[in-house]
Amino acid sequence: MAFDIKDIQKQLSAVPLVSPYPHDLSVAIICDTFRLAGLRPPSRADWASIEHTSKAAALWKEQVGMLAHVLTSSSLGEETARALREDADPQVMLRVFFTRVEPLTAEMVRSNAFRQEEFLRKWVHAVRGQVKDESARDSDARLKQLDYRTALKEMERAEEARKKEADKRLKELQEAEKRAADARGWRE
Repeated sequence: MAFDIKDIQKQLSAVPLVSPYPHDLSVAIICDTFRLAGLRPPSRADWASIEHTSKAAALWKEQVGMLAHVLTSSSLGEETARALREDADPQVMLRVFFTRVEPLTAEMVRSNAFRQEEFLRKWVHAVRGQVKDESARDSDARLKQLDYRTALKEMERAEEARKKEADKRLKELQEAEKRAADARGWRE
């Protein structure tokens, strides 16, 4: 099943922003998506287990709410239900998905087209779907290009390089001042 990411984003942009869904409602919406596919949804214990593997429980709840929102506010829910196979394991899919989107907040997904695309693509990947009009290689390349974790690491490396350069300049300036002071003392 091929997911039309651009069309889904278009649908989401046409939906007015609503208050976040309560967590229990979000879980129910996601479970209903699995039920529509004929799969047994994760149990409460499964959900608790998934939450415990999350690094930040508050962030995880935001992501659950955002997933429920995109599933109900676009054709993503119906397409997901059609794409899921009988051998699919919902708990594994959810673990993979929430692990991969962990640094994304609901506000980032809601307000940034790149983060929204990343969120949607990671869902499509978790349910073993394909992106419409893209080869698997193209999809992987686009996902790598969008990956927020990579952007964070690059930003951290750039910040570290800037800090090292600033420290180096400060040291050189201090050495130059010392040489100038030594030279003044010698001439006086």
